Amino acid sequence: MKNITKFLMAFLCLGMIFTSCNKDNFDWDAYYRQQEEAIKREKARQDSLYKIQGPLLLEYAKQNFKNDAGQPNYVVDDSTKIVYQILNPGDKTSYTYKAQVGNGTYVITSPSVTINFKGQLLNGTVFDQSKEGTPTNYSNLSPAIKKYGGSWYYAFIPKVISQDGRELKFNGLTTTGLVKGSKIRFVAPSYLGFDQTEYKDGSEKVTVSKDTPVAYTIEITAIGAATSN
Repeated sequence: MKNITKFLMAFLCLGMIFTSCNKDNFDWDAYYRQQEEAIKREKARQDSLYKIQGPLLLEYAKQNFKNDAGQPNYVVDDSTKIVYQILNPGDKTSYTYKAQVGNGTYVITSPSVTINFKGQLLNGTVFDQSKEGTPTNYSNLSPAIKKYGGSWYYAFIPKVISQDGRELKFNGLTTTGLVKGSKIRFVAPSYLGFDQTEYKDGSEKVTVSKDTPVAYTIEITAIGAATSN
């Protein structure tokens, strides 16, 4: 849960830093105390939601994530609590994720992707999907992650990137991250989805209420370097 908290709090922290850096005599000790308290509150909120939603995620996976023999076949990620099934690992030579230094730490360099995807509520209702025969293209994956939440971030990125003589841990779901040909389905707690926001912008005109867990199937048809910021 620590990694989830870091991801969700990053937006708040960055906004405050950009605002505060231009102020003279800024009380950084007070700022860090405030951030620590905010992180504690956020973790407590997520823990409370997961107590309710965790059993629902597992039940969904048991009913929907099965092997060819019809037996449940899924993995529960220890860090994020995302429950997932790899349907196709894809071509690991098609793309290599890189990282760059940003705000004093390494961050993933966002790729461009072309995908077939479907988003569903736990009752099976589809709320968003790519058009049949017309994959969705993102010249930069970042807007998609901002739109759909942290579950997409962890689904796409690799667990570790070997770079600059270091093993950089990013805690993605898979070893290589999603690459060309990869197909994954997963179900995630609400705080890694739309969280406290009501989502109405899906292709199917279905409203996703706040604090609602959602499930996705994503297939990568093409991946490469981002072509936009």
